[in-house]
Amino acid sequence: MNVAATRLTARSHLLSTFRKALPNVLCIACGLLSGFTISFVGQIPVGELVLAAVFPWVLIRSVVNKGWPTRMQQLKWYKILVVLVGMMAIGYVVSDLYRGTSSQNLARGWARVGFLAIDLVSFAYLIDGSWGRLQATILALFAGNTLNAIVAGPLYGLWWEFGFGYTLSVSVLFLCAGRSALVQTVTAIVLAAASFVLGGRSLGGICLLVAVLYGLRYAHGIFRPMAIFIALGALAILLFEANDVVLQNLGKEGSSLERQSMIETAGEAFISSPFIGQGSWFTSSGSMLALLEENRRRLDPRFQHYTEDDGRQLSIHSQLLVALAEGGILGGIFFIFYGLLLLKTLHSLTRIPVPHRAFVLYVVIAGLWNLCMSPFSGVARSEICLAVIACLLVIMQRAGELSETYIE
Repeated sequence: MNVAATRLTARSHLLSTFRKALPNVLCIACGLLSGFTISFVGQIPVGELVLAAVFPWVLIRSVVNKGWPTRMQQLKWYKILVVLVGMMAIGYVVSDLYRGTSSQNLARGWARVGFLAIDLVSFAYLIDGSWGRLQATILALFAGNTLNAIVAGPLYGLWWEFGFGYTLSVSVLFLCAGRSALVQTVTAIVLAAASFVLGGRSLGGICLLVAVLYGLRYAHGIFRPMAIFIALGALAILLFEANDVVLQNLGKEGSSLERQSMIETAGEAFISSPFIGQGSWFTSSGSMLALLEENRRRLDPRFQHYTEDDGRQLSIHSQLLVALAEGGILGGIFFIFYGLLLLKTLHSLTRIPVPHRAFVLYVVIAGLWNLCMSPFSGVARSEICLAVIACLLVIMQRAGELSETYIE
């Protein structure tokens, strides 16, 4: 009898350990594998396939429980964002059907929105109220990107911008937690300086903003206006980086001039039809491609034209603008509220302590930069959802729902 009881206890202990470890393993696997893609209705990060496997289980638990199964999924902001992803899907469907989008582009566009929903639901379920799982997932994601750069080579051969820079900066900010405010602020400034020297101005601007906003909470007297002045300077650097796409890298394939012309085209496309979008991957349509070529020639007279293959591969470097242009106001409504959530969280982070605050500041500031100046595709979907999870954890921390024992 005692032997049977011992075996039962051992099995229960093993099962309990497995249940606790599984979310950690899945989070790290999702992050690490997101650095690699497979060709399936466009380029799909392998990590998203893991999240897609988790998604049905979350739905089953939601049906059985008659509600979302985790505390994080019961937060008001989470429910709002899930509804907004659904509204975004409606915007895309209506726009694609109205515009007669080709089946290939339609599939790519709908898959992009569908995987955004899958990532959001699955990450919220796996991470729930755990800062540790969020941190492990983000660090694994950046490590996966660096590993991919080592295997396949970095984009444009730029090792700092597309190889080691982001991974090193995030890892150092994470490891600095628990040090004095001065050490963490100076460390972020050093990372910013290194990025400026090595050509990563957007990364440098983000790190400089992290330094200033982290130190702002501790700045008193004359140091506070100085910190605000430096913060405005860092913001100006980021805005300059966004605008300077007109002036640099004239001969580089996928250049900043191309990015600028695509952003302008997306803005014009949304203004011309704000309620019904231009449809998924609208840049491959004849009229929109002609407009894109016109904007590109105005910026670079040496440019001639895009091929049909180029049109299918072009990706607009603004998550907000591409969603508004493709799906109309409904298509972009998720990103509008996502931006508001990021700004709300940024305000909270200057006022309250949270675990690894410099690290979280980086995630939120990078989320705002990507919202305005990065594509809505591939690994970006996971980064968006992880930034949302970070914001939700800040809400839970502020409400006193998470442990108060941590290092800042």
